[in-house]
Amino acid sequence: MIGFVNSENKEFLKEGGGTMHNNSMADIIYDYFTSRIVFGYYLLGDQLPSISYICRQFQVSALTVRTALIRMREEGYIETTERKRSIVTFQPDEQQEQRYRNTFLSRREGMNDMCRNSDILFRPIVHYYLQRQTEDSIKQIRSQLKKRKGHPAKQINMFYAEAMRPLNNSLALNLHWEMVRYLQPPYLQRPANFEDSDTAAEHIEQMLSLIEAGNIEKALEMTQAFSKNVTQMFFESLGVMLDTPEPVKQIPFEWQIYREHPQMCYTLAAELMSKIDARIYKQEELLPPCQALAQKYDVSLITMRRTLELLNDIHVTETQNGVGTRVISGRLSGPPDLSHLQIRKCLLMLLQAMQMSALTCKNVAVHTLSSLDDEDFQALEREIECLTEEGTPFLAAKACLRFIGENSSSAFIREVYRQLYLLLQWGHALHMFSQKLDAGRFYEDYAESLREKLCRRDIDGFAENLSELMKKNVVGTRALLLELGFKEEQLV
Repeated sequence: MIGFVNSENKEFLKEGGGTMHNNSMADIIYDYFTSRIVFGYYLLGDQLPSISYICRQFQVSALTVRTALIRMREEGYIETTERKRSIVTFQPDEQQEQRYRNTFLSRREGMNDMCRNSDILFRPIVHYYLQRQTEDSIKQIRSQLKKRKGHPAKQINMFYAEAMRPLNNSLALNLHWEMVRYLQPPYLQRPANFEDSDTAAEHIEQMLSLIEAGNIEKALEMTQAFSKNVTQMFFESLGVMLDTPEPVKQIPFEWQIYREHPQMCYTLAAELMSKIDARIYKQEELLPPCQALAQKYDVSLITMRRTLELLNDIHVTETQNGVGTRVISGRLSGPPDLSHLQIRKCLLMLLQAMQMSALTCKNVAVHTLSSLDDEDFQALEREIECLTEEGTPFLAAKACLRFIGENSSSAFIREVYRQLYLLLQWGHALHMFSQKLDAGRFYEDYAESLREKLCRRDIDGFAENLSELMKKNVVGTRALLLELGFKEEQLV
């Protein structure tokens, strides 16, 4: 996954260089292009891509793109004219080089971690979407490539934006753009571009030819080799700029999940559902008072009330005036209130998170477990065993995903799996009223198999079983969402 660009640290952002902590798609587009303008990828007088191209690249509406462009115009980055491409009007000041340097110094550890370990997550994802290229999609890529002839950075960006389209997983694209906000691409600065402008085009054409021939593995190997080579060239080009004896406070990677509304209540709802799954808050019992929960999670009373209303709407809890909010048992709960647009979107993100987990958990499990000791293995064994004894073996997969994510040696993987785990909590709302996968000993058998593999320290076998279980969960959840009225084209 190359084609990344970052936003600046907080100090720089205050000076007008981006909006790292905003998370609407208009903010992401604003951040993407202002970062490129500030760091010299687009120079004074250059044209930005057309609105239609930006729409395709980010998979958003024209209104969203125009919102970002209007903000850029108001802040002096560009000049816009109706039916014409925007023109860059920004001129960098004398502090640009220092800002550029600080960007990398403050993210050096995170960038190194991401470059070392991103393949663990993205190799299976890239493999998945390369497999799904069609004659039409390849034709579209070649058409876009011709339009950007001679500009390698645009060619590479175009390829990955187009190639990801068949995945139909906005969450994966979300992660891509969040990495875009954190990393500086190897070819962002013009001096760091490929010396030969045909290099990118040749690479893409070779990839397309391999895909057309059905040689996906070779295409994948070529992609990874090319990405690593370009990244290495980039770090070498930075040279002395990153060589400093003074320690610089590091800015870790944070995965912001794009939402049209503030996400605090959705995050809190996921946290509370995780507590219910862990039986910290038990079925048929009252949650702590709203004010106590607000204090515990350091949020306003209004935010906590909205969170509890959300849990009521998805039939996880029920609030009674003068009594409090009670956790509903599975036998009493019904389907989520699908008239609530944000709940529908959360359930779509649940399925997308399941798919990403299913694609990546095998690699992550092998990577994590290979570095752990017997005590760690035994802790996970005991957790799976307890879930089975308590009659909740369906939670074993989530418990395993949380464990391998939390214990990864990579901060990047830990952050990604932390967010995936929170999104997977929305499965609680579905499981409470649908027990279709519970027939027979489906979950019990998988839980026992996972525990048995851990006992024998069979890391590959454990990883394979976990991957199988997550893939079955994707299929089951997808079928359930279709029954609930979701459209086929909405789902992964």
